[in-house]
Order: sequence, then C-alpha cells, then structure tokens
Amino acid sequence: MKYAKAIENQWGKIHDDKSLYKKRSRTFEKNRDYANGVQDTTIYKQILTSLDPNNGDGSLVNLDYTPVPILPKFSRIVVNKILSRNPYPNLEAVDPISTSAKNKQKQRIINQVKMKAELTQLKEMTGGLVLDEDPDNLPDTTEEAEILLDTNIKTDAEIAGQIATNLTLEWNSFNDNIFRRCVQDLVSCGMAVVKRNNDPNYGIVTEYVDPVRFIHSSTDDPNFSDIVYAGHIRTISIQELKRIAGDELTDEQYKEIAKKSKNHNGDFSRLENKYFDDSMGRNVYAYEEYMVDVLDFEFLSVDCMYFEEKENRYGNTGFYYEGFEYKEKSNKGVYERKPHKVEITSVYGGMLVMDCDYLIGYGIKTNVPRNMHDVTRARMSYSAVATNLRDMMPKSMVESCIGFADMLQVTHLKIQQAVAKAKPDGLIIDIEGLENVQLGKGGELQPLELHDIYEQTGVFYYRSKNAEGGYQGPPIQQIPNNIRNINELITLYNHYLNMIRDTTGINEMMDASTPKGDTLVGVQQQAIAAGNNATYDITNASTILFKQVCQDIVRCLQIIPPDSVLMTIYMNAIGKENMKALSGFSDLPMFNFGVTVQKDMEDQEKVYLEQNIQASIAQREIDLEDAIAIRQLKDINQAERLLVVRRKRRMKEMQEQAQQNSQMQAQQAQQAAESASQAKQQEMQMEFEMEQQKMQLKTQLEIQLEQVRHEYRREIELIRAQATLGFKTDDQEFKEKIEVFKEGKKDERVRKQADEQAKLIDKRKGLSPQEMI
Repeated sequence: MKYAKAIENQWGKIHDDKSLYKKRSRTFEKNRDYANGVQDTTIYKQILTSLDPNNGDGSLVNLDYTPVPILPKFSRIVVNKILSRNPYPNLEAVDPISTSAKNKQKQRIINQVKMKAELTQLKEMTGGLVLDEDPDNLPDTTEEAEILLDTNIKTDAEIAGQIATNLTLEWNSFNDNIFRRCVQDLVSCGMAVVKRNNDPNYGIVTEYVDPVRFIHSSTDDPNFSDIVYAGHIRTISIQELKRIAGDELTDEQYKEIAKKSKNHNGDFSRLENKYFDDSMGRNVYAYEEYMVDVLDFEFLSVDCMYFEEKENRYGNTGFYYEGFEYKEKSNKGVYERKPHKVEITSVYGGMLVMDCDYLIGYGIKTNVPRNMHDVTRARMSYSAVATNLRDMMPKSMVESCIGFADMLQVTHLKIQQAVAKAKPDGLIIDIEGLENVQLGKGGELQPLELHDIYEQTGVFYYRSKNAEGGYQGPPIQQIPNNIRNINELITLYNHYLNMIRDTTGINEMMDASTPKGDTLVGVQQQAIAAGNNATYDITNASTILFKQVCQDIVRCLQIIPPDSVLMTIYMNAIGKENMKALSGFSDLPMFNFGVTVQKDMEDQEKVYLEQNIQASIAQREIDLEDAIAIRQLKDINQAERLLVVRRKRRMKEMQEQAQQNSQMQAQQAQQAAESASQAKQQEMQMEFEMEQQKMQLKTQLEIQLEQVRHEYRREIELIRAQATLGFKTDDQEFKEKIEVFKEGKKDERVRKQADEQAKLIDKRKGLSPQEMI
C-alpha cells in the first residue's frame, strides 16, 4: 500500500490540473488532436478577432474554421512508411552449444557444395538416392552458399521458437492492430507502450497501453531500461472490479467506491437498488455499472533465494534449494550444513483503487519470464519506448510542428477572409460624355438608359465631342478589383508549409506532392535518404519496441509448463507448420535466444534492385532463375551480394563458353587446312604417279618397238643368209612360208599393241598396276 500511495503522490491526482499526470495527459491529447486534424479552433477565432477588432462586416462569421489537414497527412506518411516495411522477428540461438552445432552444419553444407558434381553423378547412378541434402537444391558456389547460409541455417529449437513467436503475434493481431497504434503514438505523442500478460492457461497476451495513462519511475532513458516501477490507469466497471478482487473487498467497501466514482452524478439512491440474478447466483447491485479508475502497477524488488550446502554419508557435497525463507536449523546433525544465498530480482504488483485506500491482488508476480542463463534478472510486463525524452516529457514530431500548424491555419483563414471581402470588378462612368446623346429617332437618352442598353446588348453610345467641340475619350473605364494581399498570403502559407517540412524532414520527394519529371534519380534518392534520417528516431524506437515484445514472448515460451493446455496448443500449431521442429520446441529452455527485427526492403530499394536485375538480364549477365532467387530475398544487402555472385558466375560461364567456341573454331579451321593440304598432296601424288606411269609406258613401248624391229631385221638377215648360202627351195613354198611368217608376226604385233592400249586405258581410269594385273 505504501508503494502504491508513493506512486500516486509522485504523479498526483488524476483530476488535479497541476499534477504531472494531468500535465502530460493534456499535452498528449493536444498532440493527438493536431495529428488527427481535430484541434480546437477557438484560438484561431481569438487571434483573428484581435487582429481585426472592428469586424462588424461579418466576414469572420462565415469562415470555415475546419483545420487544414497538413499534420494528419505528414503523420500518416511516417506511420505508413514504417508499417510498410512489415517487421518480423528473427530468432538466433547465441549460446555456445547452438553456435557450434550451426557452424558444423554450415561446414557440412559447404563441403557438399564443393562436391556437388560428384553428388549429382551419384544421384543419377543410384536412381535418385540422396545422402544428406539434395544436390539440386544446393548452391552452385561457396560464395553463394555463404550468403544463403547466413539466415537459412537454424536449429530445430530456433525454427520452433520462431514459428511460436510468429503465431503469438498473429493470435494477438499485433502487427495489424497493436503495433500500428504504437507507431501512431510515437508520431503524435512521442511514446508507445505495450503490456504483456503471461498465463499458463490463457496464453501469452500482448495489450495496447495508452501513453496518456502510463506512469513510470523517473528516467531519461528513451528505452525505459532503468525504471523500477511502471503501471497504467484503467477505467473499469465495479462489476469487473468485483470479478478481479473476489472476496478481498466487502459490499460496504464497494458502495464507498461507488460513491467516489464519477458516474453517480450526485444520485445516491441507486446504491441500495439490487436484484437477484439466477444465472449468476448472487445479488446484483445497480451501482455495479459505475466506472472507477484503478492503478494497475508493478515494481521491481530484490529477494534472497537460499540454498543449503550439505555433505552426505558418502562424502559427496550437494546444493539443495530451500526457498526464499530460510531458517538455520538448530540441530545441524552429523554432517555440516552451510547456507548460501543468491539475490534475485522479483516483480511485485497489484491494483490500487484511485481516490480510495483499497489495494487488491497485491503480491509477487508469478510466471515472470527470465533469461534461462541469468535467472537473477527479471523484466516487468511493460515494454515502453519514447523519442527525445526530457524531464519525463517526450517531444514528438507533431508537437514540434504545432506552432507552424497554427500559423498556417490562421493564414488559411485570412485567405478566406480576403476572398469574402473581395468586391466584383467596377466601372468609372463620365456622365458628361453621356449627355445629349441622340440616336436619330428624336429625343435624347439619359445616362441610365444608355447603361441599360449596354447591359442588354453590349453596345455603348456616347458623345465623342464635348460642348466646346473638343474630342473626349470613352466615358467608361473598368476598375479591376483583385483580392487584397492574396499573393502575400499565399506566399506566407507556403512559408509555414515549408517550415513544417523542414521540421518533420518530409520533403516533396517523400510525399510525392510536387514531383518533377526532370529531377535526376540521384537527387531523388538523396532527398529520400535525408527524409529517412530525419525520421530515424521514430523508426528506431518502433524497432526497439517490436524487439522488446518479441524477446518477452520468447522468454514466456521458455517457461510454459510441459503438461499445460497451452503447451498442447503450441505443439499442435507448430506441428502444422513444421513437424521437424516439434522436438525442438520442448528444448527451448535449454537455449539462450537473441532476437533481431528483420524488415522488408523499402520501395526505393526494391526499385533500385529491380533496375539492376533488369539491366543484368538485358546484358545476359543473369538468367531468369537467378532473378527469381534474388527477388525472394528480403534483405537488400543479401540480394545485392547474391546478384554480384550470380553475375560473376554467369560472366565466367560466358567466358568459358566463348573460349570453347574459339577453340572449336580454331580446331575446325586447322582441320579444314589439313584436309585441303592432304587433298593437294594426294592430287600432286596422283599427278606424279601418272607422269611416272606415262614414262614407264613410253619406255616399254620403245623397248617393244625395238624388239619388233630387231625381229624384223633378224628375219631379213636370215633370209639374206639363206639366199647367200644358196639354199634354194621351191619358190612357191618359199613364198608361202614367207607369207605365213609375216602373218604370224603381224598377229603377234597386233596383240601386243592391244594389250598396251588396254593397260593405258586402265591407267587413265586410276587402276593400280596390281589391279590391272
């Protein structure tokens, strides 16, 4: 009770205008009104009245005092820019056992990548047998493997923890509801708060806490890491209070609370009205509908956990848990006992009914998530962040622009007033030029009649000569009545708009209000980068809040009782996602997890990456499969690294292919040259052989001719010898022999000539001497 009253005294009464709670509440509510464009317009009426006290013309009455929605636009731009990145948690075990196991798994996969060709050949030879990883799913190079292994290598416990964390966020609609409201609070109020409730039966619940109702110990840390107490004001009905308190309060105490509530409106007659509810089985009082304010708070305290060192009869020493209350035993027994204490941080909490000294539900908090490797520390259930925290008051982006927004609104109203006071175009009419105007029909027309003719027909009649006979110009001149000071007011309006842009850091490139077609891409990227730097404190605070919530969820998952209903629900849900991770979920308490917040790429990063992909595809530096793999990565750094690796690999393949084509062309040219040389050599050889054969044939013919001549001469000589020796025979017989001898020699000569001609013909046909034979 003392601690609760001390918290109430530090922040003051919630209805006291001078209290710190009320001061911050007014500031936050004012900032929210400006962020939503619904701020009070009374101040503008007062300013305009003081500027123009004699406003009896009624021009201020007919003005539209609806605030100009400039700040709501800028607030939505920042909120939507943060939410469009779609943050999600990435769990990584940082204990030595998990790190060693992951390093071994990474090395095994890298070795398989190096042996990918052999593993693929083994798969084909065995008909699809895979030893560990399918070689078709392995990266092609070790560089690509290192890029993908940075995020894809996880133990079963990491996979189970990440699935369970995402399921918890989804069941609580955290990203769609709570986180969106928190980002809006960071923009408008400069603070965002989330509370976590951990119950083994009802599950892990994340609740949105309105920063207006959040209270905490004194701190200047924007992450609230050093606060010792925290809480928030809840407005609940007395019926809900009865459900929470149970039997801790009596009916008389509830009546006293109802008297101090803000809903009785001075009517205390209903305090005694009651009826019996059969469904609830108790009396229901009319005052149970009244709403009361309660302070739900918790604080950190240090307790001592005792262990006893004792030696057993076997001489072994053991440590035994003795709880938080330890009394040294008077009878120590035979063996020596030695107490040890460990100081641990505990969380206490309860609910204080405001304006009443009633404290309910006070005690030490159970199911508090702790780091399994450091049980001495504990976190409260509140996760809070702020931007530019000073003297317990955060400075938000919207609050920095309120003065400029007011002046912009006043300028807008002055423009309306100037438009309302604007007069139509007028005429200067010289009456003397309209006197004694005759149209030839008798009589003279009066000036008003000439004006009516002008209004009806657009034709104006006047006298060009005056009474003295001199010429005079047209008697009518137009008076242009422009809106007074309109250009100056528009310039002033743009000035305050630029001041808001300079304060928030949201330039024309970020909101695309005045895009220029001739603006260079580099200039646009620099402008967007400058805007991102200006809103980095909001982006960083939202990331820290998301990380704190995820860390609390992981620690709550680690302390779920194994036999609880909640454990069964998570096991069933994880089994639908990944059956392999079921065994890892039961091992979560063994590991120490680190949580990092991953985000999708920004639109400009996606455009820049897509431009690089399209340029690489156009130059045939990557394939379509490479582009799909690069687009699937959510981190811009990993995507760019993978693009570089794939480009290098593709360029190396193209160089090897070009080298192979060059070698093939050189081989083909060499083969063609060798074929031509061989054909020429064969042709020369054939010509040489034919010449040789001709010479041989000529020689043979000459030899044969000489032989024939020799035979002829021998016969002649024989005949001469016979004649000389006197051998005389019968002339007739001698002549017949001579004729027979000549005919025989002639036939033999003809046969030899035929044979030689046949050989020559065969030689010309290309037959070898062996074939001719």
